[in-house]
Amino acid sequence: MPAITAAQIAGLNSAALSSAADVDAWAQTRLHSHFLTWFNQNLAGKGVWLGVTVVDNPANHAGFHAFWNNIAILTGGATATPFQFVALMGIFANECRANFKPVAERMGRPGFPGLTYLFDAIPQLKRSYNTLAGNSTAQQCFRNAAFNNAHSGKPLGAQLRDTADARWAGPAYPRDVPSDNIPAITGYVMEADFMKFRGRGFIQTTGRANYAGIIQFIQAYTGDNNVIDFYQAQWTGLSAEDVAFSTSNEDWDRLFQETDLIIAAEAVRLHNAASGNYLALAGDPDQAIRNMGKRISGGDAYAAKYRDRMEALIVQALT
Repeated sequence: MPAITAAQIAGLNSAALSSAADVDAWAQTRLHSHFLTWFNQNLAGKGVWLGVTVVDNPANHAGFHAFWNNIAILTGGATATPFQFVALMGIFANECRANFKPVAERMGRPGFPGLTYLFDAIPQLKRSYNTLAGNSTAQQCFRNAAFNNAHSGKPLGAQLRDTADARWAGPAYPRDVPSDNIPAITGYVMEADFMKFRGRGFIQTTGRANYAGIIQFIQAYTGDNNVIDFYQAQWTGLSAEDVAFSTSNEDWDRLFQETDLIIAAEAVRLHNAASGNYLALAGDPDQAIRNMGKRISGGDAYAAKYRDRMEALIVQALT
């Protein structure tokens, strides 16, 4: 396919975007429609976008606006360009049909039911989240005072608290222990890192090390979101490590889903900052898009598909 050119990007970048209202105004001028509606009318299910349709309904428009009202968080205080906007929307279309309701990573497949899917290393599919670099293993969690103070009263806590069973430090879930993704059955196990710090958000935030940045953001937060303020108060005086051990799946689901997408935007900012600042989209735009795809996915095939899809999106936007 033809390269994405600097002239094309100059044609896109006709405004500085600081809020959802700016995004909508740019879209009405450039696309003559809300972006989500325009995407489905012009790209969904066609050519390189075969199989992709974004969510276009009032609830998702509200989520779209909530997310793009966090541009200052997303960019670290600066405005965004339309090129940055469409580049991220291309990723979101790829990853979650641009559904602005953040959900946690799903689990379970034949041979790896429930929690075993996250805990186990599955050849040619995924690493063990229990032994993921930066995570505490389930055994380390079960022997940690902050973890036990918060979670030992949950199902399986009495049996597993302070366990010496080395299987909980490995890459294979003990098959003689229930693995149901049901708090009333496995509540204690579910609060270990492999489950609690699974992927969340629009560019899946995975692992304790990545959640640590969100903990620091919340502890330093100066805004007026009531849910974030609640957790900031709860975490006052605690180390980031103790917060990580003591928080629950419920806490993290609430933070991603009930904070006007502030935490979801911060998670994207942190991913970008840790991955070479791909959102700068600096230099040759064709290579910048390839780089963004590879930084997000880790693979050349995804990067190539994303580049081709973005080329089609940009050409259509300039038509």
